[in-house]
Amino acid sequence: MYSGLLGKNIKYSLSPLIHNEKYKEDNIPLEYKIFDVDENNLDIFINKAKKELVGFNVTIPYKESIIKYLDSIEYPANKIGAVNTVVNVNSKLIGYNTDYFGFISSLEKENIKLEGKNALIIGSGGAAKAIIYALRDLKIKSIDIALRNEKSIREHKAYISKTINIHEEFDLTEYDIVINCTPISGANHPNETPINIKKCNSKKIFYDLNYEPQNTLFMKIGEEYGCRVLNGYSMLLHQGYKAIKIWKKYLKENT
Repeated sequence: MYSGLLGKNIKYSLSPLIHNEKYKEDNIPLEYKIFDVDENNLDIFINKAKKELVGFNVTIPYKESIIKYLDSIEYPANKIGAVNTVVNVNSKLIGYNTDYFGFISSLEKENIKLEGKNALIIGSGGAAKAIIYALRDLKIKSIDIALRNEKSIREHKAYISKTINIHEEFDLTEYDIVINCTPISGANHPNETPINIKKCNSKKIFYDLNYEPQNTLFMKIGEEYGCRVLNGYSMLLHQGYKAIKIWKKYLKENT
């Protein structure tokens, strides 16, 4: 039986290594593969997944567009509006969001407490929406978001203090944590930075959800200001383990 990662231009992903090591360690009869799929071929992939996969993870750029192919969506994915984990139950595809849990677990591992703090999120895609919802549950004081299109987060307006055009120059002094939820600075855009910074101090965390390269340009800029920096590897690890738990629960129904 197989599981895997659905996305586009994702050959850099470490998910196969993480999952296949975990499967071997726990004697789980699965093999994890990369499914690098063009949007025009999503229908073909979905039909194949229903026949051949126990489940699959979802990454850029399909965390939101995958929803229309699913038979149902579980909490908190139904509130977030993005899915990054799918389980196949008797050819019915059920969507979950383990990014939410992975992000929270990564903060707990680093002993980072954000209650009463101020956050800036960069980006408004599926990953950003999971982070917004997680920050809300962590009792963050305020969430500002840097983005191109306000329509993309209209369902989450109640949780957002302010929206800022991503092309502005940013004064980051008021924020306790700045979270890059875009692919910029990641493997496919390593020499680019998601925002232009005009002012910053050292009293904050630069958190880049990208994990390849290990020390992204966004993180290097944070280091230049004396800030604490984190990449997305811990979140990737924890969301992956959460997905494995979900698949294990239903594995017997697919064998």
